Amino acid sequence: MPTINIDEDHCTRCGACVAVCASAHVFELQESAAQPVRSEDCWLCGHCVAVCPVDAIQHSDYPLDACPSIDSLPSYEELVTALRARRSTRVYRDKPVPRHTVRQLVDVSRYAPSATNAQEVDWVALDDPARIERLSVEVVSTLARMAGLLQNPLLRPFLSLALGKARVEKAAESAEDFERLVERQRQGEDPIFYHAPVVLVAHVPQGTYFGRSDAVYATYNLMLAAERLGLGTCHIGFFNAARERNRGLRDIVGLPPERRIEVVMTLGYPRFTFRRALPRRRRELEWNPEA
Repeated sequence: MPTINIDEDHCTRCGACVAVCASAHVFELQESAAQPVRSEDCWLCGHCVAVCPVDAIQHSDYPLDACPSIDSLPSYEELVTALRARRSTRVYRDKPVPRHTVRQLVDVSRYAPSATNAQEVDWVALDDPARIERLSVEVVSTLARMAGLLQNPLLRPFLSLALGKARVEKAAESAEDFERLVERQRQGEDPIFYHAPVVLVAHVPQGTYFGRSDAVYATYNLMLAAERLGLGTCHIGFFNAARERNRGLRDIVGLPPERRIEVVMTLGYPRFTFRRALPRRRRELEWNPEA
């Protein structure tokens, strides 16, 4: 349980800490100052420290010298430009990424939101080319076996019963893509990780209900930061398709059974620079639609 104190000489009774603690309800506004009356329920989100206009809250997990003031932020236009500039990179230079740079990016990922502030996403970094190649071969092999099952007319009815007809039909459309991966690998390509110098794996504890969402948030933070350091990234969806059918992939990555892989991505220096931001489909937006 954290230790939370209020400096009553500085507290202005503005009520901000009471309001932003909307889930745990740690604070109550009393006659002289706001007071932490349920510290044992604190989620450790730090909202109270971040919002207090006079720095009157002393929180054992968030000392003020570890919580810098937010003095400047990019404009909306600058942020949109950065978002539009990010692209998935599949062609990399033959140049290693310094490990301290990877560490720097992993540090940035921790500022992504997580459900109930659990902060349970951790990372594995692979920069051993032989190990990355072994992982790529195993992913392709797994997907090739899946393609054979999906294209087997005798098994299709049973798969439909187990997984649902629509899901099996959608997966069957990918079978030819899976088979092409085998041919590309035979020709010396790496159709999974694209010969990237680093493969990053975001993982969470088994049984974590919101682990997938937390890992995706953390990954996108890392991807956006990587762009600013001249690096390219790519989320590897093929790995997710294979990992559900091959537990050996986790062993190659080096994860213990109590951890679950959620996101796999590549990282490296792009061979080419993208000069233009491209348009995207305008999203539909409905207000209060009728069921």
